[in-house]
Amino acid sequence: MRVPAFAKTVRFRLTVWYSSLLLVFGIAFVVSLNLAVRLDHPHVTFLAPTGQIIWTSSGVDSAPGSAINGYPQPLTPELVLERTEAELYSANLDRLRNWSLIAVVGLALASGLGGYVLSGMLLKPVRDITEIASEISATNLGRRINHQGPEDELWALSETFDSMIDRLETSFDRQRQFVQDASHELRTPLAAIRTNIDVTEMDPDATVEDYRELVETVKSQTTRLTRLSEDLLLLTSDSRSSVEPDDVDLGSVAREVVRQLGQLAASRDITLSVEGHPALTVETNGDLIYRCVFNLVDNAIKYSGAGSTVTLKVWQDGSQAAVAVADNGAGISPEDLARIFDRFYRVDKGRSRREGGSGLGLAIVQELVADLGGRVDVASTPGEGSTFTIRLPYTPPAPATAPRVDESPRPVLSS
Repeated sequence: MRVPAFAKTVRFRLTVWYSSLLLVFGIAFVVSLNLAVRLDHPHVTFLAPTGQIIWTSSGVDSAPGSAINGYPQPLTPELVLERTEAELYSANLDRLRNWSLIAVVGLALASGLGGYVLSGMLLKPVRDITEIASEISATNLGRRINHQGPEDELWALSETFDSMIDRLETSFDRQRQFVQDASHELRTPLAAIRTNIDVTEMDPDATVEDYRELVETVKSQTTRLTRLSEDLLLLTSDSRSSVEPDDVDLGSVAREVVRQLGQLAASRDITLSVEGHPALTVETNGDLIYRCVFNLVDNAIKYSGAGSTVTLKVWQDGSQAAVAVADNGAGISPEDLARIFDRFYRVDKGRSRREGGSGLGLAIVQELVADLGGRVDVASTPGEGSTFTIRLPYTPPAPATAPRVDESPRPVLSS
């Protein structure tokens, strides 16, 4: 037998449970009431003039008007009155039973109707959630429940749902922006390659040198595409969080970054230096922390300008190990400072593209440092420079203990 759709709803089940429970208690009450009234019949005894029992209300020894010991019983007015009273009492019990049955039926109907209405009122937020959820899609995330009512479990459910939709809307907006920015970044070098190829092909007097320049252009733009794809893969990969940590000397990492970028800094008349703790070992991933420091120093070189200084400082700050990259360049405005860790965001868009930057360097630093259990702080003053600081959890090594000296008495050897 096919069950109707409404019988599968929570509202129907709540109505059945509510009505059944109320009906059971109602029947129990009515039955108990009838039994109590019937068992509580008053005990009345009638005696003959000779003192013999002729009729009792708890059992008939001899009904009024019947014969006792072969002698007819006199029908006195008192006996007729008592017999009428007994019949009225029995009739009242029957009416009590009938009205009790009617009350049970009415209770069943009232409880069913009331339970259905009340359960509908209680489940209204759930219906609202269902309706709004069915209307929500990737292009329509503006709907909210905004449940108005007491702060109960259903209110908490609706608030949780609204909060989830807020996060989804933010996530979809960021994803949409990310796809647009990534498409733009990929299209720019591809367009440069295509334009240079078309120009060279249409030139009937193109020389070998022209083709060499074309090859260099294609090579540089391909390198840019490769670096961009690697950055995107790094940002979207889950494997970086599963890399096993190791003991890493932050001072050595800073010196290696300076060595790798020293030629680039010298070509732009920028001075690189390392200060602070000569050897500070932390438990982290060497490749990831190197990538973070490298990106910060590379950014500082690109934005500082000729004649400036970029300083790397390594030190211990309580339970944290810190690496700071400071420059005395142009600095960052407060408006840009709030968004510099966003993907594809550039402070100077024209200059960044000329430098070959993708706008992912600082986003990579922030996510990698977070994967390593740390954080990135930034402080900047326009016209004075910027300082980016990586802070990682640090556990100082246990102090070395002196070897224990055995002071127990030694046996004396006799000569």
